[in-house]
Amino acid sequence: MYFLRPLTAVTLAALLPAAAFATSFDGLYKPAGTDYWTCDPERIGEDRHAVAIQGDKLFGVENTCTLTNAVPVREMNATLYDAKCAAEGATYAYRIILMRHANGVYVIEDGFASEWLNCP
Repeated sequence: MYFLRPLTAVTLAALLPAAAFATSFDGLYKPAGTDYWTCDPERIGEDRHAVAIQGDKLFGVENTCTLTNAVPVREMNATLYDAKCAAEGATYAYRIILMRHANGVYVIEDGFASEWLNCP
């Protein structure tokens, strides 16, 4: 009986981090107006292929961002994040809002917004 408690605690500790990072934005997307892009999950982040949000990671074209410090935006289906990104050997940080809509997600940065559509 004493062996079950530590084993259960270890099992839960292993499973919780993955569940803790899941978000309502998780999915495979392509930018609006890019009908020639593919939604191949094996080619996420490549030019003219899918972009994605998976847990605390946002995968753009040739860049990856870690999303931290999630702050829900009151009365909107949106969350504000701090993003720490890496692309082509450089690192940078900025704030980003992700906002769910019926067909995907809006990706909003300071002075710029894009629409990512759900991949079929």
